[in-house]
Formats: sequence, structure tokens, C-alpha cells
Amino acid sequence: MFVNLLKKLLWPMVTLIVILVLGLPYLIERTADAKKGSELILSGLVWIGFLVTLAWFTVRLIEVVVWRLLERRLQTNIPRLLKDIVAATVFLIAGILIISVVFKQSIAGIWATSGVVSLVVGFALKNMIADVFCGIALNVDRPFKIGQWIRLHPRGTEAVEGLVLEISWRSTRMRTMSNTLLVVPNSEISSMLLTNYSEPETKCRFDVTVCLDFEVPTERALRVLLAGVKGAASPLEVPVPVIAANKVNDRGVEYVVRYWIKPAEVNPEVARHQVITSILNHLHQAGISLAYQKHDMFFAQMPSRQLDRRIDRSALLKRVEIFSALTTEEMSTLAGHMKERRFRMAEAIVSQGEDGDSMYILVEGLLEVRSNVDNGQRQIKVHVIQPGEFFGEMSLLTGEPRSATVVGSTDAIVYEIGKEDLNLLLQSRPEIAVLMSQIIAERRCELREKGKITPQERVVLHQSVADQILDKMKTVFSTLRDTLSFRSRSAPSHTELKK
Repeated sequence: MFVNLLKKLLWPMVTLIVILVLGLPYLIERTADAKKGSELILSGLVWIGFLVTLAWFTVRLIEVVVWRLLERRLQTNIPRLLKDIVAATVFLIAGILIISVVFKQSIAGIWATSGVVSLVVGFALKNMIADVFCGIALNVDRPFKIGQWIRLHPRGTEAVEGLVLEISWRSTRMRTMSNTLLVVPNSEISSMLLTNYSEPETKCRFDVTVCLDFEVPTERALRVLLAGVKGAASPLEVPVPVIAANKVNDRGVEYVVRYWIKPAEVNPEVARHQVITSILNHLHQAGISLAYQKHDMFFAQMPSRQLDRRIDRSALLKRVEIFSALTTEEMSTLAGHMKERRFRMAEAIVSQGEDGDSMYILVEGLLEVRSNVDNGQRQIKVHVIQPGEFFGEMSLLTGEPRSATVVGSTDAIVYEIGKEDLNLLLQSRPEIAVLMSQIIAERRCELREKGKITPQERVVLHQSVADQILDKMKTVFSTLRDTLSFRSRSAPSHTELKK
């Protein structure tokens, strides 16, 4: 490090010493004004070289000593803009000395003339000068840095957000949410309110407001909204997202969904989109709609605006793909027999390796699928189950042990379908087993071989897995052994089964 600093001073110092050794007589003659003619011109050139080299050496000395010490003391880099201004000032002083010593011009006259010129130029370039000095202030104060997301609040117009790309003498360049370039004069930034998403920490909090009807119980709203925000891809797991009842208005109860992201890693607008989309999906799966302005008059019994899990189980069951081929009567039969169960956060619903004869459908909440590793010494999260998805179907249909552990990421409500409940449907229409085997096979193939095989190989693998599942189902459900005489490869289509 010390050697590199000496290298910066080497050439200006050597040049200055050479000029002093070889040109000292001419420097003295110029000061004494003892001679005229060619010697006077030569002494003037020596003086010009001496003063320029001295300015060069001074700038390097300030860079090596002053700036280095300040950077160590402040634990930050000195802005390049400030260094350039100091260097320009040093060379300006050298130029004034050259005019005074070499050309014998009065410095007072120079200052008087330059003052008038500066007044005219300053008035013409006042905005640019303001931008430059505000740029110096921004570099010294450092309210934001390159690579940070900031939000500017101009007076009278909408706020703008963007990633800082460059802070120059006159302006700051930003990349906006729409991936366009925004150039803001530094003088404008200095007069705005500014929000830095990356200070004092790299993560920051964002809020999304959701308004739900008064009919939705608070406990249920908190559960569904928390599952929605945790089901999105962008929010950080720590700090944990928070749901809070904010206020009550004429439409319903307003909830604030608070989550944290790292703006340097994910666009805040993209994160907001993912959070809102996930929340809307969870609300839809739970049968809850957003509150809206309404003025209703009823002369009969008031209809229900929200789906009730106790009454509208068939409507919720329709959204599950594995039961999409059931008729209305079959859907009602199954809905009437399945059981509703509640689980707390971190409570295990099924455990890896245990026997089971039931499957589950997630209605509200969020679940984690965990798999044992290191001979069961620890567990890792391998999947997230969203509302409307099912799990545990292999144990029910084929009698296999549970392949993974499922725990609640939030409080959750699930429907449990047992072997007896499904056997009622298979007795009346065994063909349902074929479609179920096809859907489950497709799901297992996607999880196991996604992106690793060709479309033709996927078709063969899918049919093979479907046949295996159907064969195992025949061993579990005796009804299928007696009535289902065809294999899944000759199975009717999805539309034909629904008919």
C-alpha cells in the first residue's frame, strides 16, 4: 500500500526536483527582472513549468495524504466530484500565479475582470451551477448511493421510484420500475422529500391494504391473509410478515398486510404484484370476496355473500382438480361425508413413515411439506401447499406409508376424506378411479421428472405411473377388483367421465 502511494508522488516529485536543479538560475533572474530578451522568455517557460508541476505535485499529495486519511476516518469513499473540484481549484491558483509572475499582470485587475465575467456567466448558468453545488452536497451528505432503491416525492406530482445508476456533476440517473431511464437534476433532488429503501438496513417494509366484509370473522381473515403473503415468492421469511386490523370503514374491516423485502434483490413493484396475487388467490380458494360499496334492499331472506364451509362444501370441493369429474350428486355425497379439521401453526398433520388411510384438502392457511434427511436427524422444506391443493392421496389410494411430513406454516383448516368416504363413490362409478390415477400420475411426473425428459417420454412415463397407481388402488378397494375390468391406458377421456 505504501509503495503504491509513493508511486503516485514519484513522477511529479522527480519533475519538480529537475526543474529546481536545472532552472533555479532562471527562476531567480525572472524574480529579479535582471535580463531581457531570450533569457527572459526562457525564464518564463521555466516558471510556467515550475508552477504547473507544483500544482500537479500538490494535487497528488492531497490525494495521497488528505483523502486517504479522511476515507479511513470516515469509513467511506470521498466523492469523486469533490476531488475534481479541489484539483481544479489548485490548477486555477497556479494559472493565476502564472499570469501574475510570468506576464506581469495585476491580480487585482484579473479578479475585477473575472468578477464581471463570473456575474454574467453565473446568471446565464445559474441552474447548472445550482445542480453542480447540489451534486457536491449529495456526494458529501450521501443520502443515497449507487445501487440503492429510492423514492422521490416531487411537489405537486406523483412520487417516482427507481434504482440509482449514477450521480454525476449535474444530475442523478435512475432506472424506474418500468425499466426506463429517469434523469433528475441534482438541484431538484435537494428540494424533494426522499425515501431510501436500502438505508439504514438492506431490507425494508412494505404495506398492502385489504378490505373485507364485516361478515368475515377476524380470526379467519388474519389466517387467510397471513397464508397469502407467506405464499408469495418475494417477502423475506425473517422478519415474519404481519397482518393487522387497521380500521373500520363503510365497506368493512381494513387489514394491513406488512412484509419485508430486499429492494436490491427484487423490484418492489414486482414483489407487490406477487403478494397481491397470492392474497387474492387465497381469498378465492377460501370463498371470500373483497368488500365493495353496496346498497342492498331485500324483501326476502338476505342471500349469503360469502361461502360457508359448513354449507357450501360442494362449491369448495369443485375447485380441487382430483374431483373435477364428479357429478353434482357425487360431489354432494362426498362433501357430506368428509370431515373438517383444524390445525395450529407448526402442528403436524401427517408424519413421514406412518400409515394412513385418508387424504386431505387444504381449505384455508398454508402448509409446509418436509422430508427427513441424515437418517431422520433433521428435516428440510421441500414444498409449500396452497389452498385448494391436496395431499396424502397415495396413502389413501395405494396404502403406501406417508412419504413426507406436513406441518402448518400458519393456522390451517383442512377437509379429511377417509377410505370409507371414497369407497361410496367408487362403488357407484368405478371409472372415477381411472381419472384419479391419471391426475395423480401427472402430478408425480411433474415433481419427479420436470425438465429432464422429452414430451414423448413424459407421456410413456405418465401412463406407466397411472397404471401402477390404478393397480395399487385395486388392492386397496375391493370394489375396483370386481367391477373395473379395463386398464387406464384405454380409459375414457376427462370429458367422457364427467358425462
